[in-house]
Amino acid sequence: MQQRQKSLCVLCHAGPFTEPHLQGNIGPDLTGVGARLTAAQLRLRIADMKRVNSQTIMPRYYPIVADSAEIRVGTQWRGKSILDAAEIEDLVAYLQTLR
Repeated sequence: MQQRQKSLCVLCHAGPFTEPHLQGNIGPDLTGVGARLTAAQLRLRIADMKRVNSQTIMPRYYPIVADSAEIRVGTQWRGKSILDAAEIEDLVAYLQTLR
């Protein structure tokens, strides 16, 4: 979650994480997200937020449908997964603890 070079979550999201001065404010604050969303809802949002909100700037971390023409993702990541399935599940499990 907090690995800025891997998941990139804290570039856009704030929450109850270390180093608050390095957290973003583009996306919603993740404090209490585990109480607001189910595991399935979290999983869908992490994997492919575009299925929830087509206008989101959040990249597809594990695209359900590959879109090689996506322009808001670096060319090296277009049409590819940023995280693998196990990493998505780790994030879901962690976010569920944020109540």
